[in-house]
Amino acid sequence: MEDLSAFASAHPEFCDSKSVRVPGHGAVPLLEGARPFELTAEALSAYRADVPKDPATLPSMLKLGPEAIAFYVSFRLVPDRWGIYVREAALRALKDEYHRIIWRDLGKYADRNVDDVAEKVETTLVLDYLLAHNRIHFLVDRAAAEWEIQGGAAKYAPYQAKWYSAPPKPVLNPEDVGNLEEALANLDAFRQYINPTYADGVAKLVEGRLDERNVNEWKAFFIGGRFAVEMANVFSRQPPGWKDFGKFLNRKTSVGATNYVRIQYSYNPELLERGQVELSRRLSGGSPDTPNLFKAASPDFPNVYLL
Repeated sequence: MEDLSAFASAHPEFCDSKSVRVPGHGAVPLLEGARPFELTAEALSAYRADVPKDPATLPSMLKLGPEAIAFYVSFRLVPDRWGIYVREAALRALKDEYHRIIWRDLGKYADRNVDDVAEKVETTLVLDYLLAHNRIHFLVDRAAAEWEIQGGAAKYAPYQAKWYSAPPKPVLNPEDVGNLEEALANLDAFRQYINPTYADGVAKLVEGRLDERNVNEWKAFFIGGRFAVEMANVFSRQPPGWKDFGKFLNRKTSVGATNYVRIQYSYNPELLERGQVELSRRLSGGSPDTPNLFKAASPDFPNVYLL
């Protein structure tokens, strides 16, 4: 496919700023002062949010989901600065919420000062959520652009007008989710939290810093799925669409000897496939033989900016 930064000039008929929306926001938010953020191990390790946290962040997530903190701006709208924008003050607020959740469970198992480790863990968990979520918006946008070039007809703006803000209704099946794009975006982010390999990588950060027994408690929190349960509760407080990610999950409960109810999540591949196919169909304009946009080769990750 052609250079995405040149798409707007080559195909202005698909890039009307009055009809193309920024997911979660509609019009393009103010981007003044944004600076590039490199997704390298060095940059992530060195990152420190020294700005005051935004107290409106958590209430805003009840209305906007993670787009209150990070949002995707299409190459159709800002050809030279398109990508994912992360608000630093809001990022700090969400990190503090993750810190509260993690330390409510694990604070008693920190026999030494591990503030630096906690900072890395929380930064990793929050950024991975925000970037994985917004990557789905990019994939949808890019797939639409490919189909527009191939067919010569607008796909993205009509899809957004019809489906992105679809009124909520009872959801029994994946096909019933109104804002399916946001549901699948949250699901893609949540799947990291229930991935044992990912969880093990996060838990390894405390190895050598705490007593072995306490290290095992930290591992149990992430690898055993307790952190995922906490995040499922956070996600479920978001608006319809965003919170419907749970429709693609299997939820298993068991009761231990002390009457402790253990909850474990896994994603349902069949339901995920149905959701992806339905979103692809909506984006194409309803064609039943539309290919699953998520099966295409994964493109490079969008640029990331801090606001």
